[in-house]
Amino acid sequence: MNPLIAYVLLAGDPIPAVVWAVVYFIVTIIVGYVIAIIAAMILRRLLPGLAKQIGLSMDMVNTSIGGVEATIMLIAIAIALTYVIPYLGVASTYVTMIADYLPYLAGLIILLTLGLLLVDALTFYIQKRVGAGEEYINLIVNILRFGLYAVLITIAVTWAIFYWITTISPYLFYDIIIGSVVLYTGISIVNKTVSDISKAHPEMSGMLDYGKLILYSVVILMAMAIIVQPFTNVTQVFYALAWGLAIAFAIVVVPLAYAMAKKALA
Repeated sequence: MNPLIAYVLLAGDPIPAVVWAVVYFIVTIIVGYVIAIIAAMILRRLLPGLAKQIGLSMDMVNTSIGGVEATIMLIAIAIALTYVIPYLGVASTYVTMIADYLPYLAGLIILLTLGLLLVDALTFYIQKRVGAGEEYINLIVNILRFGLYAVLITIAVTWAIFYWITTISPYLFYDIIIGSVVLYTGISIVNKTVSDISKAHPEMSGMLDYGKLILYSVVILMAMAIIVQPFTNVTQVFYALAWGLAIAFAIVVVPLAYAMAKKALA
């Protein structure tokens, strides 16, 4: 039993304990709402100036402020529910589960709002210090940003989803994120490399287009293999498909290379 309700019962208060429980519930919600509003007002004064200095968008700042408000309210609701749970009868079991889950949900929100805001601030700072004009630097910073996003999202969903749904492995979600990062990174590098070579050697444009197709296929297969690695049967299918594509590309590349070499010699 809640200590405050126990005190009311022991003191012989003429007002029923359930009434006090409802009062405490309402007061706790109001106090949480007031704290959330004050915290949001403070953040709205501090964060916009910092966002302008760093180069962050106001949409991300407003989202983070809303996340802080929601987190404080969820914690207040979780605390308030503890006052009325003893008087809910059969429903108390489900309400207890909700009250236990709300702090985890608050952690999910705060990680996905403030965490992503801090990641953006860090990567923007690194980009300014290293040099934002270099294309490869931008690519590296974007890879770092997506990698940190993957870490935060994986921690958040493991904390608030996979911890409660034990039948789903959190590694599946992590594989999807890593596979997407590999796909983005690989395609970006292929595009940049082929574009630079094509500018230096325009006569090799035909060969480079074919090479881009091959490299795209390799990157896509790598990303898909990472995503489906928990499923053994699907992995075997991708293994056979990879060998088939490799043999097909090798068969086609021989006459193409011969024609390109003959044209260059002529």
